[in-house]
Amino acid sequence: MRSGIDRYGVLLVSALSLLGLGLAGCDDSTADGSADGAVTARKQDAPPPGLVKQVRSELAARGITPIAAPPDASPELLALGEALFYDKVLSGTRDVACATCHAPQLATADGRPLNAGIGADGIGLANGGLIGGRHTQPLFNLHLLPGGLTIDGKVELVDGAVMTLGLPLIPPEYQQTLGFDIVKAQAIMPLVTHQEMRGFPDPNDDNELGDCDVFDLGCVWGGIMVRLGDIPEYVDMFEAAFPGKTWDEMTIAEVGVAIGAYEYQAFFFDDSPWDRFVAGDDAALSDAALRGARHFYASNKGNCASCHSGNALTDQKYHKTLSPMFGPGGSVPGGDGPGGLDDFGRMRNTHDPADKYAWRTPPLRGVELTAPYGRLGQYTTLDGFLSHYHDPVAALKHYDITQLLMAVLHGTLLNNTADVLASGVDPLLAKIKIKSQDHADLKAFLHSLTDDAQRDLHHLIPDSVPSGLPVDQ
Repeated sequence: MRSGIDRYGVLLVSALSLLGLGLAGCDDSTADGSADGAVTARKQDAPPPGLVKQVRSELAARGITPIAAPPDASPELLALGEALFYDKVLSGTRDVACATCHAPQLATADGRPLNAGIGADGIGLANGGLIGGRHTQPLFNLHLLPGGLTIDGKVELVDGAVMTLGLPLIPPEYQQTLGFDIVKAQAIMPLVTHQEMRGFPDPNDDNELGDCDVFDLGCVWGGIMVRLGDIPEYVDMFEAAFPGKTWDEMTIAEVGVAIGAYEYQAFFFDDSPWDRFVAGDDAALSDAALRGARHFYASNKGNCASCHSGNALTDQKYHKTLSPMFGPGGSVPGGDGPGGLDDFGRMRNTHDPADKYAWRTPPLRGVELTAPYGRLGQYTTLDGFLSHYHDPVAALKHYDITQLLMAVLHGTLLNNTADVLASGVDPLLAKIKIKSQDHADLKAFLHSLTDDAQRDLHHLIPDSVPSGLPVDQ
């Protein structure tokens, strides 16, 4: 099945040649076209009935069913959301779009351990923008993540309202327009983040958004609306997307609604081999993928589903998994620990010491395509990431940062191992059983979570945007 946006058929897309997915998943390609040397999830004629029965038993016990489609949206709203998603006019320095970090060419991520924001001059590892403290999250099937999107919960739903950094920073009237929708609300937050899209005060006054007071988010959002209002095509597109409203009634909330609607539809995929198996096709998976699924779900085997649960393969909870720290620290609104180079994770938003170094379980759909892995992209391959769970304590103590493809980060590994260990480890880690001999089957299962339509998303990228600024192709 094609992505949701294709079914609407309204977006202007370029006729690009099929170039693959670049840096986001092909570092480990083998001669047979599989990544990490895994046995790919290919359809077969006669899967072992006992193995199928075991996997279906696990799914029934866990309530795994075919996924629903995301919310509908009008063609006009989707067209507006597409333009805004790719337009760098939303950034203070006019060189960063949503698609700079969430690049369709790189499976809606960026193929980097840490993101690159303002000052961007490309995508992926070629982007020389300002390095941030976090790993870019992919955008697949966001409607399956209703509670929170970020790895530390800095944007989440609490009692029906969207909280950011543990505070109600989005005004109630904007939240109402956003429909209290976490995806649509999240879309407007990078716009006010200095390193990501806002930028800093500019003595040459080329960035009026960076001149706003640090906590005056309304100033930044208002400045963006002024920019958009100066572009007649955007005024027409907004009024078409929100019938009954004039441009003067539009706010940054409408920007979030449009971008969120586009993300829901453009990056919705439900025809992976795994989806077909869940829907009842016993022959959708290879034997290796079936064995991997059994190992992934069975509590007496790998038990990966103790955290990677549900249709999105995440419990959306926060766990202490003993991951190493490098880079500039948690950069929103500033780093933690000595020198600000640490990142205390969930604790940054709850202010509860019990949450120090706890991170949200990542969803796994399309994971084959979104290397590197880990909450900072610590591991360049799925093998490396799986190996972390052989012995998390040893993996933390002996982490090899030179595996990272960004050499500039090699000297930034933080010596905080004792603090991480003293803060505790999630008890569930003791129940995770992964050994080297399990890797091939587990990777075959993880590869079965990829819809073939996810493998090349170049067709989603428009040739141009209303501002006239360049679109990264």
